[in-house]
Order: sequence, then C-alpha cells, then structure tokens
Amino acid sequence: MNELIKRDVDEPSRPLIGVRLLLVEDDLLVSMELEEIISKLGAQVIGPFSRVSDALDALRREVVTGAVLDIQLDGDTTLRLVDVLLKRGDPILFVTGTAPGAIPPRYRELPRLTKPFDPAEFESSVRSIFGRLLAAAPRRD
Repeated sequence: MNELIKRDVDEPSRPLIGVRLLLVEDDLLVSMELEEIISKLGAQVIGPFSRVSDALDALRREVVTGAVLDIQLDGDTTLRLVDVLLKRGDPILFVTGTAPGAIPPRYRELPRLTKPFDPAEFESSVRSIFGRLLAAAPRRD
C-alpha cells in the first residue's frame, strides 16, 4: 500500500508524520505550546532552540523539512537561519510579535502569524504549509 495512503488510514489525526520541523522561539511558554501542537499533528520537533547559534548547529547535523521561527530572539534575529532554509528550499512559518514593517522586504512574503496567535490558526497554518511537503513527496508503492 502506498505509504502516504497507509499513513492517512492509520493516523488520520496525525497528518504530518514524517515531517521534521525546526522550532526556534525564545519564550518558553510559547515554545511549549508550539511544540505541543506540532507534535499533536505528528511532526517531529527539532528543538526548540532559543538561540540562533544553537539552531544553526542543529541545521548542520539534523535533517529538517521546514521551520517555525520567531524573528526576534533576545537581541538577535533568525534571518541567518531563514537564508539557509530558503537556500535549501525548506518552507518557513514565522510566529512573531515583530511588526510587518520591521521585517526586511525580502522576507515579508513568507507566511507569518502574529503573536499572540490563535492555536487553531497556528494548527491550520502548519497543516497547510507543511502538509504540502507530504503531498509533494514521491510515491513509494
């Protein structure tokens, strides 16, 4: 049976099994909430990381299929991470309190949720953005 069909039959409530998401967020409570929702959907969380250097190290040693990122981290930004992820073709979802006008123009078209966010809206965004990864995966019959 096709693995994607089998997964959907076996795990309809966990549609992101097989997705590995880098999570970068410096607010502990927010990162816990994001991690819980991502895990509930079946994706594996890489992180969470609260420092850009730690997240960059993880990208060097881990395979990820996308990322959920805050933009501002305690005086630093995740834009170096974004550049690496975009170069690799990995989708990104910003979850941030950064005002849209403060985001450099070349990053403004990336999907973004504003903090505070509605958990249902976050879940919907994650399903939409990262669920496409599985739909586009090559079929293995």
